[in-house]
Amino acid sequence: MSNADDEIDPIKVRTGLFALITARLEDAHEIAVKGQAAKIGNQNIGDLIVDLRSILDEINIHIDAIDLIQDS
Repeated sequence: MSNADDEIDPIKVRTGLFALITARLEDAHEIAVKGQAAKIGNQNIGDLIVDLRSILDEINIHIDAIDLIQDS
């Protein structure tokens, strides 16, 4: 039995995904600011790069999910 209240609202999902993207972009901004420090070691830069790549991967997943919602 399907109840109308059980259906997923694509608009709410889309806005939620954009909110997640916004949050991750803010995290990326913080990492990018840290990377601008003049006295930061190569190991720390490597860690920041890994963190940025991870965030970008998450953002791409959220974007793909938005695409899927729009196609359905």
